[in-house]
Amino acid sequence: MMMKNECDVAVVGGGHNGLICAAYLARAGLNVILLEARHETGGGLDTLSFAGFRYNPHAIYHMMAEYMPPYKDLALYEGGVRYIFPEVQSAYISKNHPPLIFYQDPQKTAQYISATFSTQDGRAYDKMYQDFKEYSEKILMPLTYVLPIPAIEQTVVLNNAKDHVGRRYNEIAELSPLEILNLYQFSEPVKAGVLNLFTMWGLSPYEIGFIFPLYVYRMTNAALVAGGSHRLSSAIYRKFVAAGGRVLDRAEVIKVTMTNGKADGVITRDGSIIKAKAVVSSVDPQQNYLQFFTEKEIPKDLVDSAKNWKWEKETFFNVHLALRAAPKYIGTESTGDANKALITFMGVDHTDKLLDHFDELEQGRLAATPLGHATCPSLFDPIQAFDGFQTGRWECLVPFDADWDKVAGEYGQRCVAEWKKYAPNIDPIHTLVYPPTYIEKKFKNMVRGSFKHGAYIPLQMGYLRPNDRCSQAYTPIDGFYNCGASVYPGGMILGAGGYLAANVLAEDFQIKKTWDEPVFITAARAAGIIAA
Repeated sequence: MMMKNECDVAVVGGGHNGLICAAYLARAGLNVILLEARHETGGGLDTLSFAGFRYNPHAIYHMMAEYMPPYKDLALYEGGVRYIFPEVQSAYISKNHPPLIFYQDPQKTAQYISATFSTQDGRAYDKMYQDFKEYSEKILMPLTYVLPIPAIEQTVVLNNAKDHVGRRYNEIAELSPLEILNLYQFSEPVKAGVLNLFTMWGLSPYEIGFIFPLYVYRMTNAALVAGGSHRLSSAIYRKFVAAGGRVLDRAEVIKVTMTNGKADGVITRDGSIIKAKAVVSSVDPQQNYLQFFTEKEIPKDLVDSAKNWKWEKETFFNVHLALRAAPKYIGTESTGDANKALITFMGVDHTDKLLDHFDELEQGRLAATPLGHATCPSLFDPIQAFDGFQTGRWECLVPFDADWDKVAGEYGQRCVAEWKKYAPNIDPIHTLVYPPTYIEKKFKNMVRGSFKHGAYIPLQMGYLRPNDRCSQAYTPIDGFYNCGASVYPGGMILGAGGYLAANVLAEDFQIKKTWDEPVFITAARAAGIIAA
């Protein structure tokens, strides 16, 4: 059935960035239509229900949580979004040494490391944490929510900032994560534990060290969404609809229409036409610039950039389990806190093992022995499991190009067997194997299971994400904007892409914003961290 609609802004894609952008603009008074190809919005903020058990197959660890501006600006707490911050953030279980534990309280972590491993490691952790906290809170976190500028210009700005933190950060920003860690002189397995908070996301230990401090700092301050990750997207959805926004699901956009060189609407697969004064897309560059337009309609450099877009070589393999009891890990008899971690890593006891695993993934080889981590959300949020039981989640990095149709079941069994080596008591009554091919089939944006909508490599980061003409939400195509994970600052559940696009569109439409600049951005601006 064909239908025709008119609006001020058409938002393509109902993941969290598309929802956030749409909600901000609708609350500011614009007529906004959001188009989602699937039957529901939320993207990676997905929660599946099976007989009283809730599984979160995609986004589960929230790094920015209540820090991201939409949490306050859209009053998401009033919409039922509650974050749970476990006291024990991560635990490393090994057959070769006592558990390594990272608490949310850095002093408690340093004391534990000093008592369990070495005083030098405890002191090194305390120094590193304070440095990374300062780099993150004064520089990296505020810059996440302002439009990017070229790297060399940002370096000059930081060198001229009022205190020395900008200059100190610049000194380490071009180092690799491994080189940064070596500055603190950690011994194993503490060094491996810190590095793994970064490489667990498929990120290279050899490059893009400028975001390494942020990942380590925020992955020791990570949260779960109470009730499951989908509750976050549901709350944003409700705010959007309450502000007068309209959602069209099962509405796959196949074309952006243009009149006199200006984007002025979209056409969906069923032939529906939505006319708009502006179109903002949260999908990937290849859809944006190779599918939505013909090559003759847009600048050649956008076409070339999209054709050269790089996807990750590795992605995630999940196994979700309904458990009779919470895992009890080996070697934790005198360290009960190791059984209370948000994330439990198994077998990560030396940096060389992480480097070998990374090289294996780069070569496209599937590890014979899975190197993964587990989470039991119901330990912290009992609603995610049937009464008296627990929900378990195993995750590990794998190459996308394995023959998953043939090996998924067997590899899932292998992962559960590996988990049982470290937690012999786990006794699943239900198992859901979730190979990376499911990710690609479910989300058109997540090509090759790409949960970041494109590889994190130097030429696809910062001001260059997705290219040097489209990283600031607007594009060279009049009336066309982008706001997804393939745009600065990137993936994860940051809420930044949608937030930044909403600010740009509000200014272009010359409407009064219903939100104020966050105090942390104002403070960074006053400190000279953010360019005038």
